[in-house]
Parts: sequence; C-alpha cells; structure tokens
Amino acid sequence: MTAMRIGYSSQVPDMSHPADRRRLIYWAQKRGHLVTQDLKSPVDVIVLSGRSDFAKVPEYQSKAPVIIDLIDGYLGNENPIVDLARGLGKIGTSQLSGKPKRYSSVLSQAITQANATICASVEQNVPISKITKNSHVILDFHEEFPFVPFSENTKIANQLMWEGQAFTADGLKSLQKVFSRIIQKFPLALNLVTDLETPRVLGRYGKKSTLSRVGDLPKLLGQDFKLIPWSVPNVISAARNAHLSIIPLDPKNVLNPMKPENRLLIMWRLGLPCLTSSTLAYERVMRDAELNSICRTDLEWQGKLEEFISSPSLRRENVQKGQEYIHEKHSEAETLKRWDRAIESVL
Repeated sequence: MTAMRIGYSSQVPDMSHPADRRRLIYWAQKRGHLVTQDLKSPVDVIVLSGRSDFAKVPEYQSKAPVIIDLIDGYLGNENPIVDLARGLGKIGTSQLSGKPKRYSSVLSQAITQANATICASVEQNVPISKITKNSHVILDFHEEFPFVPFSENTKIANQLMWEGQAFTADGLKSLQKVFSRIIQKFPLALNLVTDLETPRVLGRYGKKSTLSRVGDLPKLLGQDFKLIPWSVPNVISAARNAHLSIIPLDPKNVLNPMKPENRLLIMWRLGLPCLTSSTLAYERVMRDAELNSICRTDLEWQGKLEEFISSPSLRRENVQKGQEYIHEKHSEAETLKRWDRAIESVL
C-alpha cells in the first residue's frame, strides 16, 4: 500500500484520546500515512470516529470513501429513552446535524451508507454485520504498555488496582459489601488510576468528581484508598506496585455488556492477574484463554478475590495464560494487518 493522505474526524481535537491514538493514528504512523483533520482538503479515504457527525456521511462520500470507526456498542440493547436522549443531546450540542431522532437510528443509517465500518469487538459486530457487508473487528493497539512477566513478589496479594476512564468507575460501588467482608480477613489497598473528574453529559460537558462515583470505598479503606491521575507512566507505576487488578462493571449501564476487552489485555500485558465482571467479550476471552476469572455475583467476587489474594499459583497462571492469549490473538503485527485490510477494502 502506497503512502496515503487520510482525512480524520477525531474523538478529540488533539487526537490524544485512546480511541484516536490507539487506533487509526497508531496504524497510520506505523504504515507511514499522513492523517489530516481537514476534511475539505483532497484525501484518499475519510475515517469517522465515534464523535463525528454521521449525518454527513453522504457529503463526505462525494470526496472519498468513508469508513466509520466505532468503540462502543450503541446498536446493542440500549434503553429507547436513553437512546433518544443521546440523539437529541448530540443534535442540541451540534455534534449531529439533521432532524431529532434516536442515536441508534442515525448510526444505523450511517453504517448502511458508509463504505466500511470498523468496531472494537466481535460482539459489537453482530448487529453491525446485519446492516453492512463490509465490517471489520479491530481491537485497540496496546503497545504504549510494556510486556511485564509475572512477579511473585508476595504470598498475600492485598494491593489491588483499577484503571480506566472515570465514567466507568461506577462499577466499583458494587464491591463495597464484598470489600467490607474481605477486610475482616485480609487488609486491602486499592489504587484507582483515572481522571480526577469526568464530564457529566455526552462525554464533553459539565464536570463530576470521580470520587462521587465510587460510593463509600474511600471511607471503607481509608488511607489504603488512593486516586491517581491517569497517564501511561502512572498506569505502569501503579501496576508495578500492585498484586491484582479488578474490572467490576456497573450492571445498570446497558453499554457495558458490549464493551471490548481492552482493559483486561492491558492488565495482562503489565503482568497483573485480573478478575472481571461478566461481559460477552470478557467471557469469550477467558474461555479462549482457558481461565476461570469471571465474577458474576457478589459471592463469586468475594470467593475469587480471596482465592487470588492467597494463591500465588493462581495469579501466575492467570498472567501466563493471559499473555499467551495476547501473543496468539492480539499481536501488533496482526492488528496492523486488520487495519490494512479494512482500508484496502474501500480503495
């Protein structure tokens, strides 16, 4: 493939968002392509991130083939009222043009019009593949994090870590009762690596303290609860000082079941065993990796946490099998080829 000029409607203006830098931007830099945010200039292909005005797909297609790159499962079983509110909100804030309608309707129409659609997981692709013949599943690139071998640095793994975007921290509230029971047996410490504040509306507007999302955990754990500003170095440092990572998800958030497996794979890359809530992607990955690290109930969270806290062999197996899975299923070379195929499919 010769060097191309790619028009890109990004997630954020400086293209620093994970949905930018871990996806199209990483691939383009590796392959030597130029990315421009000037969609009025001549380009070979146009890629639209999830924060684009999808009503403009036909307009963009008059200039170049259009690819939509989605990271969330908005075509899943979302509440119709929330779906409509999201559509109205995006129109009201000028993120979308056109008549008010449900966001999933706007997105479905755009997918049928676009030349190709990329999504972030096998599960997200199920509804997408029903309305387009040219869809591609491509997980994020995680190469900004090093591969770290498992280190058996303690017999009792009581230093826990959670990492992610702040709006997903709500899931930690579901573990309050679990933690209160476990600390009767083991001392627990929890480091959260995330933004200190999160937007209230549409991922852009208003501010909400991250601490307001985690319930009484700071009070329960006291000095053993720490909130650390998110950065790549801080994630790496926190993982180096942790024994075990957790990914609990808020069951009330209808987008969570369609989330891809990015955070799980990042924890494994960093040498950390990981316990997760049940989602379609996590269930699939754990099954393929031949691991039993899914927690579906409070009792399972408590039982598995206590097992992992006290068992170095369980922790070692989790990391080793997880890293084997990454090498087999999610290498940098394979992910680059997936992007190659997606781009080439519209040229």
